[in-house]
Amino acid sequence: MHMRRRDPGETLLTLPQDGARIDRLDAERKRPEWLSEVWATPGTRVLNLYGRRAQLSGDRLKYEPATGELPAGAVTLGAVDPADLPGGEDLAEGEQNGRVHVVVVAHPKPEENGHANGTTEPSDTTGTSWADLAFAGSQLTPVDAALLTQALAITTWHARSSFCAACGTATEVDASGWRRVCPNCGAQTFPRTDPAVITAVLDAEDRILLGSAFRWDATRYSTFAGFVEAGESVEAALVREIEEEAGVVVSEIQYMGSQSWPFPRSLMLGHFAITEDPSMARPDGDEIREVRWFTREELAAAAAAGEVSLPTRSSISRALIEHWHGSPIEAAADAQPPQPRGSARPAPRGQQAR
Repeated sequence: MHMRRRDPGETLLTLPQDGARIDRLDAERKRPEWLSEVWATPGTRVLNLYGRRAQLSGDRLKYEPATGELPAGAVTLGAVDPADLPGGEDLAEGEQNGRVHVVVVAHPKPEENGHANGTTEPSDTTGTSWADLAFAGSQLTPVDAALLTQALAITTWHARSSFCAACGTATEVDASGWRRVCPNCGAQTFPRTDPAVITAVLDAEDRILLGSAFRWDATRYSTFAGFVEAGESVEAALVREIEEEAGVVVSEIQYMGSQSWPFPRSLMLGHFAITEDPSMARPDGDEIREVRWFTREELAAAAAAGEVSLPTRSSISRALIEHWHGSPIEAAADAQPPQPRGSARPAPRGQQAR
């Protein structure tokens, strides 16, 4: 098992957040009064989060002025260049050294009409359009995608970290929302990320191996993913997950890039890997119902005909597949995001990561 050397002409994956510039201001946000100062700064903008969605204004996220009292649960996301926000030319009054602060405020998830795919409208805001990172992330600007990802990650962490893991006491928010402290035992808790490997498996003929999981409709095929376990290296986790889910042994592992996937707190580490014995491919029957080898022509034709659906373009899985293909794949199913099957089967551990 070893990492394959990158060819001189090869590049990392192109992902939605590429090029985003956010100054997280780690030193400043540790000051007790920092968040209040940011909220009171003219020009500070607020990203309101409803469940896992944010409002859109045209094709951009909607950022509102910070007004009134500082809301409970507000978290500073950092500072960005005014030009990276919609209407940036009007934000000069809020600049501090050429930057504008952005704060996220999480709201309870509203009632929705229909399925939550990023296009349905909450009943109390009819006519509003919405962005859901899992489905619309690739259509956002890099800064919008990065801010929405960060907002989802930090607010989800708060929702799941209300009590001290050491003694069970209710924790208190600190460091402008980037730390929780136990008033009883003093334990400090910080936002955590779970590393997960996600891999496109190739063979000597340069075919790609994709799997259809029980969690999804039978036509959906994706790369293989799973979490890195305690005491395990990334490379060992990758080899283990592929052999467990797809039956093949891989080598020639090549890292291609990473993507934060805050559902709830994964960091997807994308790779290519090679198997020398493609005939060993088989589904595990637990998480994966079927595995198939595709040539570029076969996958493109099946996707165009609607026989195969692929992960959304917001995901690193789709980026891996299209990087291998050499160009975007036009899939009939892209118009509608994939929906989980109505099954009592729980979401498999590996599938939760993508």
